[in-house]
Amino acid sequence: MNKKTLFSLVGAASIAVSLSATAPVLAAETTNPNTTSTTTTTPSADQTSTTDTSKTSTTGQTGTTDTSKTPATGTTDTTKPTTSKPINTADLNKAMNLNGKLAKLTKNSYVYDAKGKRIKNAKLKKGTIIPVSGVTTPDNKVLIGYNKKGKYIKVNNVELFKAVQYKVKKNAYVYDSKGKQNMRVYLPKGKKVTVFRTKKIKGVKYVAVSDSLYIKWSVLDHKSGKVVSG
Repeated sequence: MNKKTLFSLVGAASIAVSLSATAPVLAAETTNPNTTSTTTTTPSADQTSTTDTSKTSTTGQTGTTDTSKTPATGTTDTTKPTTSKPINTADLNKAMNLNGKLAKLTKNSYVYDAKGKRIKNAKLKKGTIIPVSGVTTPDNKVLIGYNKKGKYIKVNNVELFKAVQYKVKKNAYVYDSKGKQNMRVYLPKGKKVTVFRTKKIKGVKYVAVSDSLYIKWSVLDHKSGKVVSG
């Protein structure tokens, strides 16, 4: 056998050995991609978990929506306009019945204008007798007027005053609540006076013609009596 032939055989054998040695390496490389594929499956599970987490976030968003509804409802309630109290029907009826008559204050009373605003330093005392000359209802509060200058008081501060008008049948002297005579003042015969109440002073009957002035009952023409209030 010549050298060429020997070289060819040796070369062929080397190639065969080389191929057989390479095969396991290729087999190992082929197995690794499968392992890589298996590893790839795990991220898929992670992706699924991520999807679940995103669902949880969505649920959180739903909770946020519910929470946002609560402030909105609260805001709506807060902005509801307040309404004033309706007019008290009983007070209004009382004021209408008093209109044009005399009323007596049952307590001290502040004075108001036609818009219901209190007039500074204006007040009427308990026991004062007023002619009721109008009714007004600012802000649904019932007020009654007592003069032509636009002054009013609360209707609940007065009561109907019963009064009778008489003629004086002779000159009548005037007295105070204790029966002391005022020598400088008298009511002339024929004058009309309005009697507010009667009172006995030292056993003698007197009639009040004002809060503090009295005349004797005997000086009046009793047949001329005319109810002017009440």
